[in-house]
Amino acid sequence: MFSDFEFILLFLVNILITLGFFIFAVIYFFIEAGNATRLTGKKTVLTSALICAAAVINALLTRYAVTFPKVDGFDMNSDFTFITNIISALIGFFIYICYIRTGQGLAPYGRLPGSLLIGERNGPIRINWKLILTPLPLLIIWTFAWFSIFPPEPTELAYATNPEGDNLMSYVYIFFTASILAPIQEEIMYRHFAMGLLAKWFGDSKLAVALNIGLSAFLFSIAHVGVVTEDWIKIVQIMPAGLVFGIVNKQEGLEHSILSHSLFNTAVIPITMLLEYIMGI
Repeated sequence: MFSDFEFILLFLVNILITLGFFIFAVIYFFIEAGNATRLTGKKTVLTSALICAAAVINALLTRYAVTFPKVDGFDMNSDFTFITNIISALIGFFIYICYIRTGQGLAPYGRLPGSLLIGERNGPIRINWKLILTPLPLLIIWTFAWFSIFPPEPTELAYATNPEGDNLMSYVYIFFTASILAPIQEEIMYRHFAMGLLAKWFGDSKLAVALNIGLSAFLFSIAHVGVVTEDWIKIVQIMPAGLVFGIVNKQEGLEHSILSHSLFNTAVIPITMLLEYIMGI
């Protein structure tokens, strides 16, 4: 329920984490400004504009193309939600400029690759498919096994934000949100920026790298509270994925962690739907 004390507490913690991230992003944006090049700045603005456009498209799909259930007075199809989503998308343009640019400036402190698209490079980007695909089956098996042992019960919030009906637009919306938009936004925040910030604070020793990956994965897990009634079930399920994305980001950079996250979400969605069907959730 929305009034559950544990959910409210974790939700407030999540807000504080997000607010703290943004404050540090703004502070270090100016501190690390000297490391930026004109080319990097242009790429950052373009990337943020594309994310903003994707968020606007998501808001339009939410309002006009997909039907959501009304749960406890919460209506994803309402004009209020639509306006809120549009405003969030526009504000997000400036927020992601901070996250992307600052994360790129902080990356050298932890010897992180950063963003290969944003940074200056020689030649095309080479995708390390082995690094991306090798842990994917293990994460899928873990998710299936964990949810089989501890079946998740969706919260009212989860019901309210999941499309109704078995139609093409519902699947398009789910894919666009979970496999494209969410991985991009979350990896920029929890890997590209957060790992750069933690590297700035703790350095790049082996212990610091392990702490960096673990802490960023934990913060990433906390961001997923509120979708099941027992939050610890979701946190434990998603934590290994956060660790993998952190390792991928450490070795190959932002684009690789986004791709890894996207493939994981794309694979897990049908598994989750299958479990819901089998267990009658």
